Order: sequence, then C-alpha cells, then structure tokens
Amino acid sequence: MSTVPGHVLTDPAWVAARIDAMSRAWGTDVPRVAGTLWWCMAASTLVEQIAVAYAAGTPAPVAALGDFDCVVRPDGGVEHAQFHRVPVDATGRSVRSDVGGETGAAAADEVAAALRDTLTAVISQVAAVSGAGVPALWAVVSDAIGNRALDAGSPDAAVRLAADVGPRLPTPRFVTVEGRAFVRRASCCLVYEAPGREMCTSCPKRLPAERTELLAAAARCRY
Repeated sequence: MSTVPGHVLTDPAWVAARIDAMSRAWGTDVPRVAGTLWWCMAASTLVEQIAVAYAAGTPAPVAALGDFDCVVRPDGGVEHAQFHRVPVDATGRSVRSDVGGETGAAAADEVAAALRDTLTAVISQVAAVSGAGVPALWAVVSDAIGNRALDAGSPDAAVRLAADVGPRLPTPRFVTVEGRAFVRRASCCLVYEAPGREMCTSCPKRLPAERTELLAAAARCRY
C-alpha cells in the first residue's frame, strides 16, 4: 500500500498509471474497461464516509482535493480515503450537514460543493485517459452512493446526498426483492468484459426477469 495526496487524482499521468495497473490485474487490454473498474472502486471510496455521515446524522467530511489522502493498492485501486476536516461553526465545533438553520445549510453546501468539484475534476481525467463516457462515470457515483447509504441503513440518505451534489449526479434508485432492498443500478462496471468474468448479479444489462431471479436468490441467502 502507498498513501498519496488527493490532488493526484487529477494528474493524468498518475491516473493513467493506476488504470494501467488495473488493466494488468484484471487481464484486460481495453482501457475503457479498466478505467471503469478503477473508477468504481475510487468513487465508492470517495463517497463512502460522506454517505455514512448523511445516514447517521453525523458531521460529513469535506472531500476537497486538498483535504484528503488516498491509500492505494498495488493493483492501482484506491483502498481508502483519509479526510482531514469537517465543516465547523464559529466556535470551531463540527457541524452536522442534516440540521436545520443557516449553519446546517452552510455545512451541507460546503460538503456537497467539495464533493461535486472533486468528482467533476476526477471524472474528466478518467474519461480522458480511458475513453469511458462522462455520463457513465457519473452513474457509477450514483450507484456507489446508493450502496454505501444502503449499507448504512438509510437509502433516503443517498437521495439527499445526490440532490445536494447536483443534477449531474443521477438520483440513486432502489428496488425491494424478497424483502431486501438493493440498488437499482444505473451503471455497469464492465467487469464481464474482462477475461473469465461474468455480469454482476444486479447488472443493468441483464434481462429484467433474470436480474430479479438472481436478486431474489441473493436475498434468500442473506437469511
């Protein structure tokens, strides 16, 4: 593992090297596939702590490029983000982004604006390096937020966070199968295009009936 400052996520040479490492790890020579896989992991890392904070009603970290470091695996994947600050009020106390009033609104605005700016900057680099489409990469973020909020027990938190980030981010969607909630995905990670891999259970490219059947089996396995 290595630790790098968040701003390297907008360095095209650094991003290209990480996507190349991901290509080797997954055995694919298609940059679009490796880039999408890399972004699925990186996006989930960037939004996880913010989505969990929205779900829990605790102060959310600021994801400005200068306010976090990334822990990177040998295969190029971003394993973890180490955020350095959360919004504070005039007394220096950390502020929840889901409380009412001007202070809470300002905290939500700061968190959302920082995340929006970081996502916009990094997505543009991933798209340029890999050839993946910008809307497809934003859809990956939507699904990542949905999954992390769902893991935290609050699908509503995903919808609130996406709304705060802004219109480029599709609203996370959910579906309940056999009593269990799943993200109704807007994105495809393209893993099935890598050698020896199959579509994910919830892949939006599956036939709807097939996807529902697989999700039902996954829901039953949970209990």
